Amino acid sequence: MKKITALFSVLFLGAGISITAQSLDDVLKEHFSASGQDNLLKTNSQKVSGKIVQSGLEIPFVQMTKRPGKVRIEATLQNLTLIQTFNGTEGWTINPFAGVTEPQPMSEDEIKSMKYNSDMDGMLWNWKEKGYTVTLVGEEDMEGTPCFVIKLVTGTGDTFTYYIDSDTWIMLRTNSKILIMGNENESDTYLSNYMMVDGIAVPGKIETKMKGQVVMTMLVEKVELNTDLDDALFEKPVVKQE
Repeated sequence: MKKITALFSVLFLGAGISITAQSLDDVLKEHFSASGQDNLLKTNSQKVSGKIVQSGLEIPFVQMTKRPGKVRIEATLQNLTLIQTFNGTEGWTINPFAGVTEPQPMSEDEIKSMKYNSDMDGMLWNWKEKGYTVTLVGEEDMEGTPCFVIKLVTGTGDTFTYYIDSDTWIMLRTNSKILIMGNENESDTYLSNYMMVDGIAVPGKIETKMKGQVVMTMLVEKVELNTDLDDALFEKPVVKQE
């Protein structure tokens, strides 16, 4: 159970043409069109609910995201609820699974990961303005599906490699290499079972692997857009007194 917090933080997108005929801008344009980026840009908040499958357990979760850069995650099991909140600058965690029942401030590394997760538009959108370096690496076969491969490097040296289906232009996989306490933490995220929600492509299944082994699967059951989310939800959690 103590791994749940770390896994959250590590934590939520035409016909194929030869790579020689494609530029980075071409691939991103097609990807944004297929994934409904224009509709996503009009979305001010998201509320995603479903369940996490981990170590044989099914854990209901809710993730709320609101512009600009706010996130709240809740996961409940056996009347215990893990809570993570991020208001765009500061973050806190309550993890009763690890015996932590009072809000604890997030570390710099945790805040960095929450900033990545809070980017509703996706890290590839307006990447130059965000200070990232992005390159079109080439084309690669991913389990029988030809994909365009795009590499993004942040200002802190974290690396994200995206695999975009060269036929549907939908993102199928992300490889992340994030520095945590000076050590590189690598994981792969596989996105599938896409559904269209108000013109936005949303993955219904998000599978996280480390060293080739599945460590967590998120199954999305409901997606609500532009719901009224109070800013207080993203501040330091208030502990209920019994």
